[in-house]
Amino acid sequence: MDAMSAPPIVLPLQPGPPLAALAATLPDGRRPLLLESGGADSPFARWDVLAFDPDEVLELETGDDPEPDFTRRALGRVEALLDRHFPGRARGEARDSAGADADALPPFRGGVLTLLGYDLGRQLERLPARVPRDASVPDLLAQVQRFVLAERRADGRRLVVGRGTRAEADDFARRVGQLARDVRAPDASPARCGRVASSFDRDGYVDAVRAARERILDGDVYQVNLSQRFAIDGGPTPDVLAAALRSRHPVPFAALLRAPSFALVSNSPELFLRRRGERLLSRPIKGTRPRGRDAADDARLRAELEASPKETAELAMIVDLVRNDLGRSAVIGSVQVDLPFETDVWPTVFHRVAGVRARVAPDASSARIVEAAFPPASVTGTPKISALALIESLEPVRRHAYTGALGWFDADGDLDLSVLIRIATRVAGRWLVPVGGGITLQSDPAAEYEETLHKARGMFAALGLPAPSDVVASGRFGAHA
Repeated sequence: MDAMSAPPIVLPLQPGPPLAALAATLPDGRRPLLLESGGADSPFARWDVLAFDPDEVLELETGDDPEPDFTRRALGRVEALLDRHFPGRARGEARDSAGADADALPPFRGGVLTLLGYDLGRQLERLPARVPRDASVPDLLAQVQRFVLAERRADGRRLVVGRGTRAEADDFARRVGQLARDVRAPDASPARCGRVASSFDRDGYVDAVRAARERILDGDVYQVNLSQRFAIDGGPTPDVLAAALRSRHPVPFAALLRAPSFALVSNSPELFLRRRGERLLSRPIKGTRPRGRDAADDARLRAELEASPKETAELAMIVDLVRNDLGRSAVIGSVQVDLPFETDVWPTVFHRVAGVRARVAPDASSARIVEAAFPPASVTGTPKISALALIESLEPVRRHAYTGALGWFDADGDLDLSVLIRIATRVAGRWLVPVGGGITLQSDPAAEYEETLHKARGMFAALGLPAPSDVVASGRFGAHA
């Protein structure tokens, strides 16, 4: 029986300490990665997963020139990891998990957990390289995980699940048990943030928006995502920040990743790509409003979002780009858009969301599907290559992980990746917190700057900082090159 035909090994476990507490007990060197599905019960919020002690780790900082050979590119090397650790797997013929076991088991059942940084796109296209690296964050982190600990949100069912031998599964379960005995709460002692700096001051960001609008008038792009990045000295540990976000802003794609040289906390609401068998789905977000003070205010803000010509046009443009991206890996004629557009309701915000679906072409592996669509359309712009070049000319720092993707490639061929928005990266004693927004011809430069401050409010609060506008006014804020 080969690796594809053999079912995954599943070991039921008794309830124990929360997965977040187990993750906090693990040192950075054991590379804990916690994927949490917060918020209301939905197809995107059913299982939490904790991985640690990977069987193999691949970290890459890619160059600025395209790599013509797929096997040498980052996604090709992820595919090679899967082939080496899971021989006999079917490439491009993922299982159909729409059957009876779709909820009985977590969708990830052994494979590669991965971080794909935005700058990975430089391997795929020839782009200007005006801005140097200023943080040691890999463009690719791939961790081979034969087994993980999973917990179903609906009822707390807890499993060790994965692919390998029964002895390997038992050994992983033993390590989980040891963690449960050693569990400790994360260090929640006060950890004040120091100086806050941004890659832009107000005038600089406003000027960049105006420059983007000029390029739109010239016909170079129709829409572009423009971001600023806050750098915050000091602050809480990654586990404490993740806990604060978990309580304030539950989202379907929350994540905590710790490695020896950096850590990443994600509070992402956006699905980049999901593959289940031959079915492929992307759910780009364009348009956000906060929840209201009461039911009437809630209804007003939601109606304002759904009626906004700017938000609707921006989402429609991104949908066209996503259709093109998915079409590169799809059966001809199979790409479809869910209409009308949806509004996702979360405890703190409304999001305008589109569903774009396709059937995967028979020869398309998950690695090639991701490569064809990367970086995510909703956080770049359209046309994508022109938008990528414009971002490089306008933003004064590299994005690193921000607007890349995080998730997994299952050994059977399925995949799940979220868009890395609303993230904080811990590196060299500071938190990097990027925020951005889509710029169109209708954009008001001053309003776009204020929107970035609004989007940063949740992360600032979780870090123990005042609202960004108050930080700016206090004099603790500065711009840096």
